[in-house]
This record gives sequence, structure tokens and C-alpha cells, in this order.
Amino acid sequence: YTSVNYVNVLQLYYLSRFPQKEVEFRNLGAAGYKVSDILSIYNQDPAFRGINKAVIMLGTNEAILGISPEKYIGNMEKLIGKLKEDGLLGEDILILSPPICDETCSMNYGKSGKPRWAFESRLLAYMDMLESKTAEWGVGYLDIHTPMQQLTEEIQREDKSNTLTTDCIHPNAAGQMLIASCILQSQGADDGPLSGIFVPEEGEAGAVRGELTDFYRGEMGICFTFQPETLPMAATEELLQFQSSLEAADTLYRDLLAEQPALLFRQQLQVMGLSEDAFYKVYLGENDLGTFSGRELAEGINLAASENHPMQMSMQQIDEWSRKRHKEIVKYRNIWVEIAMQRATYEKAPIQAKYEKWRTADEELRNAMYAEVRGIENKPFQLTVIEEDYSVEELMQDKKEAEERAQREAEQAKREAQERAKKEAEELAEKQAEEARRATEALEAAKQKAERERLMRKGGIGFVVCGGLVFLIMVVRKRSRGQR
Repeated sequence: YTSVNYVNVLQLYYLSRFPQKEVEFRNLGAAGYKVSDILSIYNQDPAFRGINKAVIMLGTNEAILGISPEKYIGNMEKLIGKLKEDGLLGEDILILSPPICDETCSMNYGKSGKPRWAFESRLLAYMDMLESKTAEWGVGYLDIHTPMQQLTEEIQREDKSNTLTTDCIHPNAAGQMLIASCILQSQGADDGPLSGIFVPEEGEAGAVRGELTDFYRGEMGICFTFQPETLPMAATEELLQFQSSLEAADTLYRDLLAEQPALLFRQQLQVMGLSEDAFYKVYLGENDLGTFSGRELAEGINLAASENHPMQMSMQQIDEWSRKRHKEIVKYRNIWVEIAMQRATYEKAPIQAKYEKWRTADEELRNAMYAEVRGIENKPFQLTVIEEDYSVEELMQDKKEAEERAQREAEQAKREAQERAKKEAEELAEKQAEEARRATEALEAAKQKAERERLMRKGGIGFVVCGGLVFLIMVVRKRSRGQR
């Protein structure tokens, strides 16, 4: 129904967001299948072996056929049981609500005015039971139906032919991307763009999921080196249209999905403080990404949207391989459609041979995708935003002169600091020498004082002894005189 589906969008997002990790997304859906059909082939289809996470979106075909909510829920519980028997935990399983039946789209009505499809109420009944039962089973549940319905109402206000489906039932490219967005945001991917750069009016620039260095701001513009941790998404027509539809409904989706849902697949650049009415050229390396007003740059632009992005050729090639993977899996899944329609019978050996043929082709494509990733990941690039009247060369010359000027000033400051340090060291040495001299003098004075005191004590004793001798002699003399 569409060359883009939510499984491919998830694969490409994970590849861009986590280029160092290799994750296989395996689409096990089949046209016309119900939960009961999955149960019937679960043990026969080798593609069900080896999975360690499961995302389940079933229910549309049951609703078309009028199957009761109780029977639908009962079969879903059996499928959960099989997955758990194969080793998956409750946290490894995510059940999605069925997508919408777009009963309000103008193409759902013929000349008679009678609707072609009218099973939306049954889908809502399934959802009422799913929400409580998934909690009971201990598995995850995500309502993708409500976001689809609300965005449909938004886009049909202008034109009743607008829809997120191809035929009022099957999601179109925008619908598939919305489903992928809901899944990603339920996993915590609502914290901003794939990578982002924010340049405030004053001060240093900051980066989201990347390293920003060598920042320079001059009168002509700004430039810096940016090494992102992620890769840009391929700027496909479907992705850009989807982003535009989200941006158009931004007021609605700010509360519904995330603060800024349109950022999810973007490589964002936001520059504040430029003249709003002036125009600026944006370069990624030597590649001209376009000319934008200061107002547009303040609001933020998607660098990855430009076909001149130096990584876009690789990302477009990866997207092409991803779409080819989708076609290859459809070929294999059609075997099970034929069996369900009783146009073919199950035979183990032929099924195994076709499975291995698909797996070989799929592995080659996945290996090619990640080989391309390894060739472009972790590459830094210079980003330049320059007023359109100037050239990159002029800005680089201005930067060079500013750096040389800054270097001269730094060297001068260094010399002055060294001179101050030398002078301070000399002054300190003089001060310490003076203090040492004073200390020596004080010590010498103390010694002299101590010596005088010692001599004085010694002289005092002699005086007493001499005085005693004189007194004794005088007494002796007096006595001698008396005897005479």
C-alpha cells in the first residue's frame, strides 16, 4: 500500500540515532492476517524464531469481519503466551492499538452517500479491553489510534479528502511515520532532535548529541566544528511532508506527543541574535545548504532537509536499501498469504528454502546499510553561517586575524604575567632576606644579652666572695689588735 512503513522508519531512526549498534527489525506481518492466523503459523514459520522483542499491531481485519472483542482478546492472550514460552518477558512485548478506520474521509463515501467502511466503533471496543488486559498480562500497551484520529480531524478541517490512510483503512506514508513516532516517543525519544546545535545571542554555542569545538563569532557570521553522535535521516519526500504536517498541527501535538514533535527526525540548527530581516548562507563543509533569514535561523532549521548535505547521498542510499528490504520481506510474507487464502498448502522443505533465500538477501542488504554507516559515522564537519554579502573566505580570514590577535594578546599577557611573577619573586626574595637578616640580628642580640647576664651573674658571685674575704681580714685584724 505504501513504500514506507513504520517498521522501516524505526529501522532508519535507530540506524541514525545509534549508528554504533546493529539492530534488525523484522516485519512478520501478512496482508489480511488476524491474530488467529498468526497463531496458526507461529510454529511453522521459521521467521518467528530468534526474535527477542515483539511489537504487535493486529485487529483491523477482525473488526472488518465483525469478530467480537472477547474472541479478539482471547486470541491475543494466546499469542502473548506463545511469545513468553519462547523466552520473551512482558517488558519485551508491546501491543499497539489498531490504527483508525477513517470513516470521515470523503473517499469513504460513494455517490449514494453510503460509507464503504464503518467499523471504527468495533476498533474502539477492542481498545477498551486491550488497555486493561495488557496490564493484566504484564505487557506494554500503546494507543496509536487516538493520535491518528486527532491528527485526521486536524487535517480534514481544511479538506475532507485529507487522510492518513491510502484507502480509509491502511495507513499511508504519513500514517506509518506517525505510528513510528508514537512508538519512539513511548521509548523516550521525545527529548529533542537526532542532533542539535544552539547558538545563543551571546556566549558559547551548545550541542545535543554531539561535540562542538573551535567556535568563532564575528561581525560577518559564525563558524565552528561539530562532530555529531548521530547521522541525519534521509530527507525523503515522505519524511519532509510528514514533518510539515506535524509542524502545521504543532499546537495540537505539543500536548499530544511531545513538546516539539517535528524535531524528532531533524538535525537542528538554531541561531539567535541575528538580524531577523537579513539573509544568511549556511555551509556544511564546502556544501551550500541554502540561504535563510535571521528569523528562520532563530526558529530553527533542519540541516538534513537539504539535498546538499554531505551525508545525504549515503543516507538516501541506505533508505533505498531499506525499501528494498521491505519488498523482499513482502515476497516472503506472501507465501503465508497464499496459505491463508488456501491457494497454497504448507510444506516444510519449500518454506524453509524460501525462508533461507529471503534471509540471505535481507542479510546482504543490512550488511550493505551498516557498511555505508561505518564509512560516514564519527565524521566532524565545519558549519558556517555567514551574512549573504560576505564569503566564507572572508569570514575565515577574519577568524584567522582574530585568532592571531588573540594569540598576540595572550603572549603579551603571558609576558606581563611572567614579568609580574619575576618582580613579585624578587620582592619576595628581598623581603625574605630582610626578614632573615632581622632574625639573625635578633638572635645575635639575644645571644649577647644572654652572655651579659651570664657574666653579670658570675661577677656578682665574685663580688660577694671578695667582700667576704675583706670582712674576714678586717675581723682578723681587729682581733689581732685586741690581743696586743
